[in-house]
Amino acid sequence: MKRSARTSAVEIIHALQNQQSNLDALLRKFGKSLDEPDRKHLQALCYGICREWFHIEAIEKQLLDKPLKARDQILSAIVRCGIYELGWMHTKPYAVVSEYVDVTVLEGRPWARGLINAVLRQFIRKKSELKMERRSQEALWNHPIWLIEELRRAWPEQWEQILVENNVHPPMTLRVNRRKGSRDAYLQKLLDEGIDAVPGSAPDSIRLAEPTGIQALPGFDDGAVSVQDESSQWASLALGPADQERILDACAAPGGKTCHLLELADVQLTALDISEQRLTRIKENLVRLGLRAHLQAADASHVDGWWDKEPFDAILLDLPCSATGVIRRNPDVRLMRSEESLRALNSMQTMILDAAWTTLRTGGRMLITTCSVLPRENQELVKKFIDRHQEATLQLLEIPGLDTGFGTQQFPTHTGGDGFYYALLVKSATQPEKATA
Repeated sequence: MKRSARTSAVEIIHALQNQQSNLDALLRKFGKSLDEPDRKHLQALCYGICREWFHIEAIEKQLLDKPLKARDQILSAIVRCGIYELGWMHTKPYAVVSEYVDVTVLEGRPWARGLINAVLRQFIRKKSELKMERRSQEALWNHPIWLIEELRRAWPEQWEQILVENNVHPPMTLRVNRRKGSRDAYLQKLLDEGIDAVPGSAPDSIRLAEPTGIQALPGFDDGAVSVQDESSQWASLALGPADQERILDACAAPGGKTCHLLELADVQLTALDISEQRLTRIKENLVRLGLRAHLQAADASHVDGWWDKEPFDAILLDLPCSATGVIRRNPDVRLMRSEESLRALNSMQTMILDAAWTTLRTGGRMLITTCSVLPRENQELVKKFIDRHQEATLQLLEIPGLDTGFGTQQFPTHTGGDGFYYALLVKSATQPEKATA
């Protein structure tokens, strides 16, 4: 039998339940054999389930008389797909129930056909009541309790808004290539094509009223414009590249900041990333935009394996992080992260930060960024770094956001960018230790 969008969705949700991979990778794997309408259905279904994950989990528990055995967790994935499609996608109930019963057989659980049929029909009968009821904090906010509590402690005035924004669709934002025209001129081209848009907060950004395919964007293939969130655009602007500077973009993939730096100034740029495959995406963007950079696949924390010993004038260091500032774009982040994984990330961040600093010349500057809203991998990490390095001086940034005392924090907003953090450090000559009597 031909694989359907629903069969693929069940296997993707089952893989996410077991944290086997991330959502984007799973969609690429299971979507490649589907036609375009089915791929769109699959994406809408899986993204929607991830956004409503904890609410759907609570509904599932109410519908099942007893927990499923570990070996039958695939049935849980079937139930969740059915609940979301019946409750949020408004598909014809008969078609949904019938096909998920068939999927049960395809997944080797023919004995459970009656169970799946009964559970989904019970949901149809009680849909309004079950969707309204949110008994736990996790179901109410659709986030794990550890993350809710962490945000509540860190941002007592902003935590609720962060959680709300994480559960909605993000805006689509463009970055106009200033080498090929002005933002105002490109905005007019969009309006002439019937694409509703407004200027964003960053100087080169344009925010679309509705997402659109890149092929509908005038001049996209010719490098006139790229897709990049406006919070991410502020990073290259904050570093302030100047002509002829030697610049490192560490942890560079997928390359939005790399290309933006090259659009802003004529620099000698090295784009470093641990993944050779991810560097391919940077190369494709460079070719489309008519830009050049040196691409290198290496681990940024092991400088002996890639650095030529010539110091950089400036470094843009986009640290691997929890991605808690981009949950609205990657809703599976709330499933894949934990307090334990954050501790491991903190160790990696410290290693990369210390290593990259050694490649910066005296008088040079390093911009540290993350797409996180958690202080432990932002201002707390930078404070500890400055405590370890007497030669590191924090510089004030004139960009939108909250001054944390050790960098600037932006939060996700429905009229702006994602959650993003920035800290600019300048490397001065090391001060000698004071002599003691």
